[in-house]
Amino acid sequence: MRLDRSEPSTLLIVDGREYLIDCGIGTMRRMIEAGIKSEQIKTIFFTHLHADHDLGLADVMANDFVHADLFGAAASFNIYGPPQTRELVDAAFHFITIGFRPFEAENPSAYRLGNGQFASPFVAHEFDRDGVIFRDDKISVTAAENSHYALMPTQQREVLKSYSYRIETPHGVIVFTGDTGPSDAVARLAKGADVLVAEASSRDREDRDRFIRSMAARNHWLPKRAQTFRAHFISEHLDTDNIGELATKAGVKAVVLYHYDPLDKADQSAYASGVKKKFAGSVFAPDDLDRYCMITGIVGPCR
Repeated sequence: MRLDRSEPSTLLIVDGREYLIDCGIGTMRRMIEAGIKSEQIKTIFFTHLHADHDLGLADVMANDFVHADLFGAAASFNIYGPPQTRELVDAAFHFITIGFRPFEAENPSAYRLGNGQFASPFVAHEFDRDGVIFRDDKISVTAAENSHYALMPTQQREVLKSYSYRIETPHGVIVFTGDTGPSDAVARLAKGADVLVAEASSRDREDRDRFIRSMAARNHWLPKRAQTFRAHFISEHLDTDNIGELATKAGVKAVVLYHYDPLDKADQSAYASGVKKKFAGSVFAPDDLDRYCMITGIVGPCR
């Protein structure tokens, strides 16, 4: 792992309103470092419920809960995601309120119901099909199931879902791949978008194979386990060739990369170079905390 990279989370700000896409470990600390008041965030979209994308949720919820408890005037906090999102939110809320119980007798508040129980301002919204899953006066969010769970047994795939999001704003259209492999559904979702925010799990296919060999040797995997792991990365993740091909097929204007290989010590510019082999548009490979602005469909580093 790298100390300079937290797990996946992207903050989208549209005309002053914040929306969080995924919430991996380190999200809360990164928001503090970026000068973002996390208590202003009232909407989270989960692409899927793998641990690297959701284990930071309790931190963000706890901060919001403390702020509301101390200063009042809290609004409901809405969390959107695939099936089991409600279970995730309920478990996170139970976890954070354990630490509040000792204060209950001395500090009554609107959230404290007595007997160690608390009212929750966190509302989970689950969906299990493609289509528009959210709309307000700033954005519209359309979900499409992607191929991140393509190799999962059919019975589990009927319950567990992974989505990519198309977010339409007054300033342009952004598509977040989340974790996915090559996917016609994602290509359709991204058609004509201004920006594709894409996971980049491997710099190239040689890098991917080196990573798999390293993991197999380190963990003494049997050949079958290594083959399964390799199939996962080929079918359920994107390398830079896949990203370039997707961006070209969808006709997007620009690509912003994130969610790099956590063990890769190479500079991110190597990822951008890989995408550019298959895509003629702009490609950005940001560090944690980098900010990008979009004006009338054109994206670039904020000035």
